[in-house]
Amino acid sequence: MKKLTAIIVTLAVLLLFSCQKKETQVVEKGPVTVQYGFWGNPDAIGVEQEIIDAFEASNGNIKVEPVVSAYNEYHTKLLTLLAGGNAPDVMRIDSYFFQDFTQMSALQQLDELVARDNVNLKAYYQQGVTENTFKGKLYGLPWGTAAIYMLINLDVMDQAGLDLPSLDWDMDDFEEIIRAFAKIDDVYGYAFELNNMSAMLPFVWANGADLFNADKSKFAMNSAAAAAGMQRIADLYQEGLMPQDSVTADAETLTRWFINNKVALRMGSAAEILSLQKVEGIRFEAWPMPTGVSKEATIFKSNIIGLNSKSKKTEDAWIFLKFLRGPEGQGETLYMQAKRMPPTIDDQKYWNLYADTTKYPKMIEENSRKIAATYGHNLPIRPGWLEVQQLLCPAYQQIFLGELSAKDAMDDIAPKVQAVLDRTAK
Repeated sequence: MKKLTAIIVTLAVLLLFSCQKKETQVVEKGPVTVQYGFWGNPDAIGVEQEIIDAFEASNGNIKVEPVVSAYNEYHTKLLTLLAGGNAPDVMRIDSYFFQDFTQMSALQQLDELVARDNVNLKAYYQQGVTENTFKGKLYGLPWGTAAIYMLINLDVMDQAGLDLPSLDWDMDDFEEIIRAFAKIDDVYGYAFELNNMSAMLPFVWANGADLFNADKSKFAMNSAAAAAGMQRIADLYQEGLMPQDSVTADAETLTRWFINNKVALRMGSAAEILSLQKVEGIRFEAWPMPTGVSKEATIFKSNIIGLNSKSKKTEDAWIFLKFLRGPEGQGETLYMQAKRMPPTIDDQKYWNLYADTTKYPKMIEENSRKIAATYGHNLPIRPGWLEVQQLLCPAYQQIFLGELSAKDAMDDIAPKVQAVLDRTAK
């Protein structure tokens, strides 16, 4: 939470600089160096360097300098660089932060460049294009558009004599699976983490509700339907049907439980799938989240790679961005060869590189495409997202610990959340 607070405070300060005019474009003689900012672990950095090497081999007059750090430090570092006028020319940004960065005029609109160069935006999964758009304007090209899946441990399911549910499974099916493990010692049907507000949104969506109203101007998690969706999961936890430590668990803890056959179901990203695939012997599938009143209950999330609005090297940075993320660039091929994420560009050749039906999850291609077409739901991201998360996550814990009902907890924070929405609206 301290890191989130630091990011929020820095965002607020940087908004003061959002009206500064863009500096005059400077044309350098000789090789031009473009800085590229991204986050990643050692494996991810290796892939990015391969892409940079391939780009430089075919664009001899442009050099790319990586500006990289671990995810937890990356956005704070980026904000500091922006404040000092030293931000990278090309920047990857998590969609959680995108609209705040856009509001402070950190990113350049790409509509004219896209139209000029005939970039085919229809090639992408459209959820990714949506998350790169703010107030009708495009500010980036999608990176890593993928579901937050329900990961299913097949060996643990076998212990309870359970088959995989249908893709159209609903909340009743989900609860039936959870309860099937009640008589199996030290093994649970589901485990969760509560330090990200996305943890409860699929269950709220399945119940026909949402975080905000349609135009994202009003807090809506205190509706009866939203509260009932959260309360149903909390009641199962309070019955002892989930690990007690779930209320304080993080993603690494869930992965450990999953690998050690302690839980059958957990939410997980494409990055976590990549980590699980490196564990010898584990059998698992990646599924949509359970449905209900709405089928669109699975988070389908993208990230953004855009251009620094203050860059003096826009044209060169744009050439690199198209290579990195454009439908005709080589970036997607190199990412798929490294299995970094499912394809963001909807083309069978990329699935052929990414998916391997001899390895788990064997149904990743089929299920990802069905999620994109039927079950996927964009996060209702807007300015102030992280401040709202800071209010919601402690409220989640109160609900699961039985300190407040879901309705009372949401009613309690509703005025504070609404104040954030009103203050960050623009």
